[in-house]
Amino acid sequence: MSSFNGIAQGRVQCPEALCEKGYNLRAAFSDFPDVLKGWQNTTKAVIQKHQPEQDIAYGDRPLQNLDFYKAAGDRAPLLIFVHGGYWQSGDKSDVGFIAAPYVEAGISVAVINYSLAPDAPIEQMVSEVRDSVKWLHARADRFAIDPNRISLMGHSAGGHLVSMMVTHDDDNRGMPPIRHVFPISGVFDLPPLIPSSVNAALSLDKQRAEALSPAVRPAPLGAQVHTIIGEHETGQFHLQSAALMQRWGACVTNHHVVPDTHHFTVLDVLGDPQSPFAREVVQIINAR
Repeated sequence: MSSFNGIAQGRVQCPEALCEKGYNLRAAFSDFPDVLKGWQNTTKAVIQKHQPEQDIAYGDRPLQNLDFYKAAGDRAPLLIFVHGGYWQSGDKSDVGFIAAPYVEAGISVAVINYSLAPDAPIEQMVSEVRDSVKWLHARADRFAIDPNRISLMGHSAGGHLVSMMVTHDDDNRGMPPIRHVFPISGVFDLPPLIPSSVNAALSLDKQRAEALSPAVRPAPLGAQVHTIIGEHETGQFHLQSAALMQRWGACVTNHHVVPDTHHFTVLDVLGDPQSPFAREVVQIINAR
């Protein structure tokens, strides 16, 4: 088995000495500060154009808030977007640009925040994202959305969090029906993170990492999962998506590798109204 070429029984394998290389993404992709600045500038333009309702509280904690980009018309499908940042950074104000292709195609978009490490454990973040989905579903009339046409999208750590929303287990009992899930460059098998510097703020041990891994939880029964990843991701991130496909089987209905992108620039493609990848997501969500 080569250093980044291993899945055993649907689990990601990574020699401990190589976990840092596989998961320290800001070291792997040194252009991240420039990419982030581009996201933020584009988000400002999208906010000016679409005038979302901002900083809506869905809970009592300081970061339990969201921006809502309303599509024209009533009973629009809803796409809920969850930002990345390894569960310890990032903000909805960085990534609101993601809403543009979908709002313009008649899909309302909620871009959410959630509490971050080290102030909150990942378990709390999972609970908060679940609360945001339930909160929006319960207010379908207020937001003019179709409560039966909710889809989720998340990037990186957000890809992990949206995947945790659809596992078929007691934790998701009482969740609204989710039609589609689009994890972008997600993390689905967490134990390889433990030896890396990423874990300094997360304090994961083996038991918690196992419990927080969507790949080892029961596959969704209703939602269709569409994994998306950049061509030039680290090998470990390609393995993360491959492991989810092996473990969840037929419910992962599509897997897209976006050419000429890496872990961060792949998000630009999903936020580009002219991108064929964004257009495909639109078609999937808008299909009845």
